[in-house]
Amino acid sequence: MKKKFYLQGKDLQHEVLQGDDIRFEWNIAYSCNFRCPYCFFDGKWEEYGKRTVYLNADEWAVHWNRIFGLYGRVSIVITGGEPFIYPDFIEIIRRVSLMHYPINISTNSTGDLDAFMNEIDPGKVSLTLAYHPDFNRLEDVIGRAGRLREKGFRMDYINFCAYPPYLQRLEEYIERARGEDVMLKVIPFCGIYDGKEYPASYTAAQKKMLGMDEKWQKNVAKKGSLCAAGYRSALIFPDGKVARCGQIGERHVLGDFFSESFRLMDAPGRCDAVMCPCLEVVPVDENPRQTDKE
Repeated sequence: MKKKFYLQGKDLQHEVLQGDDIRFEWNIAYSCNFRCPYCFFDGKWEEYGKRTVYLNADEWAVHWNRIFGLYGRVSIVITGGEPFIYPDFIEIIRRVSLMHYPINISTNSTGDLDAFMNEIDPGKVSLTLAYHPDFNRLEDVIGRAGRLREKGFRMDYINFCAYPPYLQRLEEYIERARGEDVMLKVIPFCGIYDGKEYPASYTAAQKKMLGMDEKWQKNVAKKGSLCAAGYRSALIFPDGKVARCGQIGERHVLGDFFSESFRLMDAPGRCDAVMCPCLEVVPVDENPRQTDKE
């Protein structure tokens, strides 16, 4: 029987984009047409938005070509904000995907998907759509997922944040998606709601419903472990700053993506994140690698 849903953090193989040795998460813009209360940037959009660097497709191609020269073809996960808001986004993706793939784009699906499907190679680029109950309808998101599948685009999940007020209808959402042969990826809420800190404040019943069992707890408890984030993967912020990963953020900046001197770390490092629910960690290779092509 097909699983009812997938809980973020359960299985590394479902979290890491399967591709080449190096992986970048590209947070392209501090901008979004939704204002979800559970977003990391809630209440900070105006402040953070000033930090977004806007480049055209030619300019982005230069920087990603430099990365190709350093590391060869890499895999990329693109997030935001909402990526499709970024000017000339589809052309940027078309150009970057000539060098690097697989690419996965996390989106609320309100962008011009028709233009996207006409311009982008589904063999190189996939999308992960998201359902936000206060801003879009699940049937619309499922419909868009179906259209993308018909055009050959890979569609693994529809993302859904387990914000406490939404839990009472979670079973309904799961079954509606399953009825259309789509699986929800349920993402534990990390933040403050009603004066309580989550995910720690989920009740025992809620944790059981979500599947936050001992395996999940072990998976996300990474503090102190040797982690390849920064060595085989990294997070690019909208201002070009590059960090080891989203959980550590600006506590450990590797450099400037726009600089000729930018490099990933030469070896894995210890994790200082309290928890890693998205399993951004990638397996540690015991043998050091050459960071530049000879």
